[in-house]
Amino acid sequence: SPTSTTLPLHLAIGKRSAAMARVKLQSSMVTRSQHLLRRNIFAALVFAAGVVLCKLCEASLGWAFAGAAASAELPLRAQTDRSRALTARAAEKTRPPWDGMRALRTAAFFGAVPNPLDVFRGDPGAAVRVGPGEVLWSPENPKQLVWGSLDDVVMGGASRSAFRGKTWKGTIVVEGGGFAGIRTQPLRPALDVSQCKGLRVRVKGGDGQRFKLIIRDSYDWNGIAWSYEFDTRSVLPSLDGVVEASASFTDFVPTKFARRVENQRFDVRQLTAIQITLSKFGYDGDLNPYFKGGDFSLELESITTF
Repeated sequence: SPTSTTLPLHLAIGKRSAAMARVKLQSSMVTRSQHLLRRNIFAALVFAAGVVLCKLCEASLGWAFAGAAASAELPLRAQTDRSRALTARAAEKTRPPWDGMRALRTAAFFGAVPNPLDVFRGDPGAAVRVGPGEVLWSPENPKQLVWGSLDDVVMGGASRSAFRGKTWKGTIVVEGGGFAGIRTQPLRPALDVSQCKGLRVRVKGGDGQRFKLIIRDSYDWNGIAWSYEFDTRSVLPSLDGVVEASASFTDFVPTKFARRVENQRFDVRQLTAIQITLSKFGYDGDLNPYFKGGDFSLELESITTF
């Protein structure tokens, strides 16, 4: 009958609609699940990135604090050396340029540069004997000593000094050098001081710095320099401000370029030159504890034997 025929059709349509609804629901659930999964994955990635960023920041702060701590814990001497190095580099840029012509004139004055006229000079003769208490130098210059400046320009420096009357003054540029000096031209004939015990130097001024009295016993320009250090500060200064230093010949230290030379003995029968030096160095690379760079002044009262 029509009724019995229509009912199964309606049931079939209903079943089909239900099946389609279930499919849509399942599809919607799958889509929602995929969306939630993607969102969770994205959130997880964001969280992981945040963790990594925090770790990096923490590490950076840790490194920064560690670096600051390490810097704070650096030895004071290392920090001072670094500051000195920076200061030295800055000063190097402003120091006067090296004067090559002045270096050449200095070397020629002291006979370091060969002179063709030396062939006519002949033998200097026997050494002149000097007794105790004789004046080798004073403003009256009884031995007719000829002094000249011997500054660090001969080694690439820029210090400069001059000796006039009895006053030696100048400016020491520490960068690239660090010393100034005055020296007599080679004594011809030499002085025989074998009857004496040593030399006595009397000076005034010097600003409390430590100087060197240097003597030589050969005509070699770069031969052994016999050095004796003396201070211009005194516990009991004289009323006239003069500081006196007495050096036995056995107290002089044999040096070359401010470094000790072993197994040497001063030849008291041949004193060939006298020198006064102010240097930032003592011996063997040690610094002069009483040295001050810049301007200086020293009055040389006398040099005598004793």
